[in-house]
Amino acid sequence: MPTSFAVVVTNYNYARFVLEAVQSALGQTRAPHRVIVIDDGSIDDSAARLAAAYGDDPRVELVFSPNRGQLAGFANGAARAQADVVCFLDADDLWEPHYLAALGTLYDARPDVDFVFSNLRKFGRASDVEAFAEQEEDLGHTAVMTWLTGAWYGASTSALSMRRDWALRCTDFPEPFMRMWRICADACVHLSAGVYGARKYYLPTNGVRYRIHGENAWHSNQTAASDYRESLAKRCTLNHCAERIGLQANCAALLPLEFATKPNPSAREIARYRDLMDRLAHDPGSIAPLEHLPTPRRHVTPDDEGAHLPEAGAAPQQQPTTDESRPGKAPLAAFLSLGRNPPLRRPRRYLRDVLRVVLQKPNL
Repeated sequence: MPTSFAVVVTNYNYARFVLEAVQSALGQTRAPHRVIVIDDGSIDDSAARLAAAYGDDPRVELVFSPNRGQLAGFANGAARAQADVVCFLDADDLWEPHYLAALGTLYDARPDVDFVFSNLRKFGRASDVEAFAEQEEDLGHTAVMTWLTGAWYGASTSALSMRRDWALRCTDFPEPFMRMWRICADACVHLSAGVYGARKYYLPTNGVRYRIHGENAWHSNQTAASDYRESLAKRCTLNHCAERIGLQANCAALLPLEFATKPNPSAREIARYRDLMDRLAHDPGSIAPLEHLPTPRRHVTPDDEGAHLPEAGAAPQQQPTTDESRPGKAPLAAFLSLGRNPPLRRPRRYLRDVLRVVLQKPNL
């Protein structure tokens, strides 16, 4: 049977956009089974507009919930979906009419593919394209690479789709994570899908329109504090998912097998795996826990008298070898030490790890 689709539209105070988003989902040439609109406690007139437009439409399920954030909205929508594949759509974005048809062709032909993401064409106050690669790519499995480096194998919300069981699994988090991911929950979903072992596929459909309007929850509110919160949330999510399935440091040995699941890897993907395996072979302790930290928006100045931060690019200072950091004794132990012990028990290691994150110097 053809793959069926449920569309989850998450909305918070986007009354001026949400009806257009819902209509773009209903206007697909391959019609979705149901469009589920999760209104996350909007305080504008979203509820009134939605009820007036779609209150009696059997194709649309309207859910008016207390405000809990985007990840909670994803989870609510996925739990209500009764279709093979769940697609997410932000209330301020749009789909071209062919989008679900393009996804359906792939999902129909490839029952082994769990997670598909597309490119996005920005409109409004920007006009560039957000794309993972120049052409479509079967990315195979990415669990080890995602956990070790936090590599980005995904896209913004409106270009994400996955089979329903994966949507349920990748939105199943304790309440503290719901608070962490009140916005930018697309990152939580694609990171958890990667670590849990979803087979991912990049399909540039040119069917997703990403509206930039000056009040986007993430795009328009990037600060040093938001960079920190997002990076912290990503690492906590990766650690949580890895712990749930028993993924540990020795998973690095599986990188060659993971790479073999990619039938036709791009030059960039080849380089990504080759470089990481080379680094592991030469220095198992060199893998940084956050490969994709944003560039700090200002330099850190230590307050403590006599404190010294090395200059960017300076040679790493040699630290005394311990049982946990000795190569061959516990691979990647240095990378995993952050958060494993209360900082006051081992203050020297704690300060080392903090400086490593702040300065992005994995060999410090």
